[in-house]
Amino acid sequence: MYMLSITLFLLSAVSAIPAHLPHTHFSIQKRTLTPDNTCGAANGYICNPNDPYGGSCCSASGWCGNSEAYCATGCQSAFGSCASSAPVSASPQPSATPQVSATPQPQSNGPAVPGTSLAPSKEGCMWVVDGAGSFTHSQTFDFSTLASFPTDDLAISTYTIGSSPYTQLYTTSNVAVNSETLQLKVPGGQSASPILGAEVSTQDEDILYGSVRTTMKASTVAGTCHGAFFYKDDNQEVDIELITGDTWKGVHYTNQRANADAEASTIQMALPSNATNDFQEYRIDWLPGRTDFYLNGELQQTLTDNVPSTAGSWLWNNWSNGDPGWTGAPPLQDNIMEISKIEMYYNRTSSAGSC
Repeated sequence: MYMLSITLFLLSAVSAIPAHLPHTHFSIQKRTLTPDNTCGAANGYICNPNDPYGGSCCSASGWCGNSEAYCATGCQSAFGSCASSAPVSASPQPSATPQVSATPQPQSNGPAVPGTSLAPSKEGCMWVVDGAGSFTHSQTFDFSTLASFPTDDLAISTYTIGSSPYTQLYTTSNVAVNSETLQLKVPGGQSASPILGAEVSTQDEDILYGSVRTTMKASTVAGTCHGAFFYKDDNQEVDIELITGDTWKGVHYTNQRANADAEASTIQMALPSNATNDFQEYRIDWLPGRTDFYLNGELQQTLTDNVPSTAGSWLWNNWSNGDPGWTGAPPLQDNIMEISKIEMYYNRTSSAGSC
């Protein structure tokens, strides 16, 4: 992801809206998980039809080759790209489930609402997330019930990113609570730097591990990246990113590289077919030693490399910088990322929470 990696009804008090501090972002599209020897449509992988290489050999690592022989070496990285044709549930798991706290894991408290994650249980002062552990803090932003932007808990970013070929600028005018959703807009028709976009972040900047669910609908307009992610710096970052308008690019689950000598851990999967028509729940469980990525309550992937260990913030953004290998050209029409709900269960380093 090019970091960043991010209209509020413009009130007279706009100048008082908190702004998030700037940071930089870059995209690392290297696949670091080869070989995995899972190829072909039978395993849920299809070659990107826009690639010239063709063939039938695809892997969870994100590469296509032009014969099944490439499976023997994990699908060679010199041959195109691929996407999943169906959710992959058999991601390798760590040998032991990391515990966020010593609170015992409860039994499942019933089925989740279809298309969403199981609701946490409350045990004493803790919120207990099935399969993830216990957390001291909880926040829910249901934008169907909010008349304005919740400035006490979220901040609007206002800064410039010096990316290429266009620089980016996040502004308050592109953030709105409207039609029962939080709307992050990249205005259409921009053709010169800076390309205006939108980003919001938590006021809490000391989040250390958590389960965060973002219910959102992607824009049908090509040319932007929708992001929902944890961020401390470019080496402590966990991303869910959607590239709009070109569904083979799909959704990217990423732990950015932990240091300058490392490579990011990235998994690319196809977007749901109705991602632009209906709201989908995208979820990150960031835990000690692993990150779990969910779609509509179903585990998609687990990453165990480059897992952040430093406290930071949670952010949501919509942006374009014109990179032909990522967002593509800026959108011709207004591109609006719509968020209906954000649910957060997390720990803070400066606060133990309260009952």
